[in-house]
Amino acid sequence: MELKQAVVFAILMENNEGIVGKHPNYILEKLRMCENCYREEELLALLDSKNEAKYREWKARWGVV
Repeated sequence: MELKQAVVFAILMENNEGIVGKHPNYILEKLRMCENCYREEELLALLDSKNEAKYREWKARWGVV
């Protein structure tokens, strides 16, 4: 898994109750989805607008291209 994939996965896991509230099947599903996205556009399609903004803020803060 590449860094951008890991960040998107982390964002998906932090909603609501965080990881504690996520069923193992949900976690595996999202993990596999992130692992199968190789282009940034594919990763962004997994996020809603609020979480996409969070992802873009992370990239800007850390200078990730």
